[in-house]
Amino acid sequence: MSFVYNEKYFRRHYSSQVYRYYLTIRNRFIKSEISKLVSLGKFLEVGFGDDNLIKLFANNFDVFGIDISKFAVRKIKDKYNPSHFKACDVSKENIPFREKFTVVCAINVLEHLGNPKFALQTIFKSLKKNGILVVYLPTQSNILSRWQYKIFYDVKEHVFRPSVKTLRELLEEVGFKLHKEYAASSLPLKVSHKLVLESFNLYLGFWQRRTDSL
Repeated sequence: MSFVYNEKYFRRHYSSQVYRYYLTIRNRFIKSEISKLVSLGKFLEVGFGDDNLIKLFANNFDVFGIDISKFAVRKIKDKYNPSHFKACDVSKENIPFREKFTVVCAINVLEHLGNPKFALQTIFKSLKKNGILVVYLPTQSNILSRWQYKIFYDVKEHVFRPSVKTLRELLEEVGFKLHKEYAASSLPLKVSHKLVLESFNLYLGFWQRRTDSL
């Protein structure tokens, strides 16, 4: 049974001021880390929800977005070039743009997908060579992170629940190579120690499209 990402879902999801504050910290961190790698080009957010991340890139990048929710697409078209935002289920549909992107962000997206491998493959095809993919999602790798997942993220719309190891293996299989990764629960600190990554269940990774991949 598919989950409905309608107006009610988004209003509930973004209603907490504490959560909005965390989004601000997280997104500024993501923007800062991406800016160290690339400062302009074409930017795509997969599953944007609203423009809490996109707005940080709008001045220097040509911004695009896809979302499974037609409500989200309708809302964001009022703020940006409407032809750059389309409804798409990336777990079974190709990205509906001909452009090749410098940066693709999938923030709190992969955990919602029944076929994350297909999604990563279509994202891979949409990236320029050496393009950057940013992924952020909850993981469960040991007893501590599984406990956190059960308290904070055990919801029916989360269908992909990987460990850090499983996530890495999937990204590498598709053709990405790791650039850097952090335990996102500890942002804005940059902690990438294996034990911390596996014990705190929010993961943030910056992955690069390998140039030797087809």
